[in-house]
Amino acid sequence: MSDIPEGAGRATARQAIGGGAWTVAERIIAQASQLVLFVAAARVLSPAEFGVFALVSTCALLFLRMAEVGWAPYIMSWEGDDTVPRQVVMAAIFTGLAFGVLGALVGLGYLLLGLGTVTAHLILLFSLWVVIATTCSAQKGMMIWRDGLRGSSIAEGAGEIVGMSVALVALYHGFGVYALVFGRLAYQTTHLSISFVVTARSPLFGMPSNELRALGRYSWHIFSSRFIVNLRLYIATFIIGAFLGPAPVGYYRAAQRLVGSIAEVIGAPSLVLAWSMFRQARDDHGVRTRGFQRQANLYFKLLFALGIPVFVWLTLMGADLISGLLGPKWLPALPLVGILALARALSLPAAATEPILSLNGEIGRLPLFNLTLLVLTIALTTVGAAIGLSAVAWSQVIAAVVAAVATNRMLRKHGGIDWREVLADAGRLVPPVLLGSAVILLARDLPMFQALPALVRAFGVAVPATAVYLLALTATQPALRDITLSLLRRRMRI
Repeated sequence: MSDIPEGAGRATARQAIGGGAWTVAERIIAQASQLVLFVAAARVLSPAEFGVFALVSTCALLFLRMAEVGWAPYIMSWEGDDTVPRQVVMAAIFTGLAFGVLGALVGLGYLLLGLGTVTAHLILLFSLWVVIATTCSAQKGMMIWRDGLRGSSIAEGAGEIVGMSVALVALYHGFGVYALVFGRLAYQTTHLSISFVVTARSPLFGMPSNELRALGRYSWHIFSSRFIVNLRLYIATFIIGAFLGPAPVGYYRAAQRLVGSIAEVIGAPSLVLAWSMFRQARDDHGVRTRGFQRQANLYFKLLFALGIPVFVWLTLMGADLISGLLGPKWLPALPLVGILALARALSLPAAATEPILSLNGEIGRLPLFNLTLLVLTIALTTVGAAIGLSAVAWSQVIAAVVAAVATNRMLRKHGGIDWREVLADAGRLVPPVLLGSAVILLARDLPMFQALPALVRAFGVAVPATAVYLLALTATQPALRDITLSLLRRRMRI
């Protein structure tokens, strides 16, 4: 018997899989583009150059998180007409400009004080990036709010392809680390242009004072929470730089970027899907209802079914991936890949935290929660950095375990999610994952695969492993099979 109810439940599941398919496709395009650029940059730039870029880009990302505040989530949780969302986009434009000017002043200060021309120019370029990216973020929220998952995916996918092309041309014309920023600027400009075509809505001046206060309160909770999460994610970069220098930062960021490329294929669609699915549960059933639990059962099952096998593959084939992609000068990053993949896998459920708490009116609990996890992560990372790079990576695993336990407890208490039911429902994924993993372990030692280049072998063993996994999945999850086939038939008739 199917474990997903008929009628509206099936329609919701089809909508979730369909919307998820668009965002997964976009993320695959995005990560493939970024991976091509990453490999090209790793072969052209030295680890020290890559480390300097990593430090500046990390600071720029934190600046962007401050400029974004909570514009996009506020738009996505809005229940009225499009007046306020358009006003929020205008607010995003002004905050982006403000933080862009502030960043430019820092860059000019570097130039005047003679602290490094390359670093100063990177800061100036990233300041322009912050201006454009802040508006892009609000526009993405606008597209998702209007159920524009397809439009959002097209905008991001096209932006990634254009950005990669610009960066590669600049890289091979001798622009060095600047080429990577040129690519990001091209991506954001393309995304922004397409987003306004998709929404067909212009920014709007003016906002009532009561709505402005509500926006301020909500945005503060979102901003503080997201900023702390991003600081927690990238704090290791700064700590390694302080303890070990730029070259180890380059090695760590190389491993982190490889794992992050895979994680974002799962993470970005899962966040979009969480907002869409749990907002529908709130609109249809109210907060902390059985409808929320049903959505959680489906959402986390889809998340685990997609995410866990990918991280298992990355862990088992990480050696071939990093040696095949980056070459011998990046071999010190080799031991870090599997460890960081484990940390990211443990963090999978965290993608739903912000949407669930926000839609349940409990978003105010998130900043202090994330601040506690940040303090723990800093302490663990500092201890690890005093020992070495591998210890830093293992410290992220320990932090991820603590964060997963704490997150699950908070979602149960304040989001109405019964994790016993979620895990029981997802328990049937274990046999397919084990079978797929066994195929990888067996296939990679076969003579036909051993004779292949490392990178080809890494992707080659995934073919039979994926086939076995999907066959086992259809046997243990007939409801997902039926919904997916139904969705494919509908697409073929269009």
